[in-house]
Amino acid sequence: MTSTIMNTTDIEVVADHCLEIGEVILPGDTHYECLLAGKKESELNDDFNRLEQRARDISKTCKVNKVVSQDDGRVTINAMFDFDCTVEKMIFELYLRP
Repeated sequence: MTSTIMNTTDIEVVADHCLEIGEVILPGDTHYECLLAGKKESELNDDFNRLEQRARDISKTCKVNKVVSQDDGRVTINAMFDFDCTVEKMIFELYLRP
């Protein structure tokens, strides 16, 4: 009988921009919405502009809209992105993950 010696090595996998196993992908899920909140509208607009540019990098035809609200010195921007297909939205979401 022959014996085999197996060496094992721990492998650390660092994966950015990945999906969770079992994550549901729905056809037609093309709308992404987020809320930006803070005290300075100019800073929020900068954040929104970065999001808009990222969306445009993914899809030149992405429809982008925002609604700015002010209440008691607090500013919010409701940012809405309508992509052409589910994959574009997923790519956008993956870029937003930490």
